[in-house]
Amino acid sequence: MRPVAKQAAAWAAALALALGPAATRAQMAAPTVTETQTPAPAPTPAPAPGATGAPGPTVPPMPPPATAGAALERARAAYEYGDMEVLVESARLVAEGRLRPTPPQRAQALRYLGIGLYLTARPEGAETAFFGLLRLRPDARLDPTTTRPDCVAFFEDVRRRHADEIREAFRSRPAKSYVLALLPPLGQFQNGHKRRGIVIATLEALTAGAAIATNLQLHAWVQPGDTFGVHTDQARTLKTINVLSVTALVLTVAFGIVDGITNYGSEPDEPQTARVDGLGFRF
Repeated sequence: MRPVAKQAAAWAAALALALGPAATRAQMAAPTVTETQTPAPAPTPAPAPGATGAPGPTVPPMPPPATAGAALERARAAYEYGDMEVLVESARLVAEGRLRPTPPQRAQALRYLGIGLYLTARPEGAETAFFGLLRLRPDARLDPTTTRPDCVAFFEDVRRRHADEIREAFRSRPAKSYVLALLPPLGQFQNGHKRRGIVIATLEALTAGAAIATNLQLHAWVQPGDTFGVHTDQARTLKTINVLSVTALVLTVAFGIVDGITNYGSEPDEPQTARVDGLGFRF
């Protein structure tokens, strides 16, 4: 048994010697496994302001307009920016008389209200508003060159279907006097042009007062022979002022008469014209 064991050991040693270089080369060719370093986690970005779940500050609603003029201005701005709901709400305050509008302001509000209701698919309310406008202004029209054609057609259809009621409302209005048209500023007040009447009345008062005052002073200075003695230079100045005052008074009265006759059948003063080119609407 001992010789066999010795022989086996010899064979094993020889085999190990033969395989030793190959094993060494295989070990050198094998890739070296290195320890992989785990990357550090990226920092979490801070949340942007307003991006959290907490509710932000709420914008308080606009206070209601205090006057008819303010409500109409808000309605105009709302129409310009396409906010039809604000347009309707603002115009309704004036059209229903809650802000004590003048007749021209109420007519303007009915225009806004009718168009706003039509553009928001509420034709029944739009018809009521347009009918109210036509009762106040039978000759009122929407400009076909700047207003949507379907809105103009709807407005004219309201006029056609309510022609008898509109005509009757026009006949029941207080009659005008042609004599007052010849007496400025009474003619302007009768025609509903109050601002124009106030301007004419003011000019008449100023020019008439200047003419009367200079004439009285000249009579106080006059001496026998139509001389003014020591007041000759002052009298010359007063005469010039008197002539200018009388001329201005005559021109003011003439303008008032022509204006009273020309606008005898016109409507009262309109509010400021509103035009919105982007939406194709103009009063």
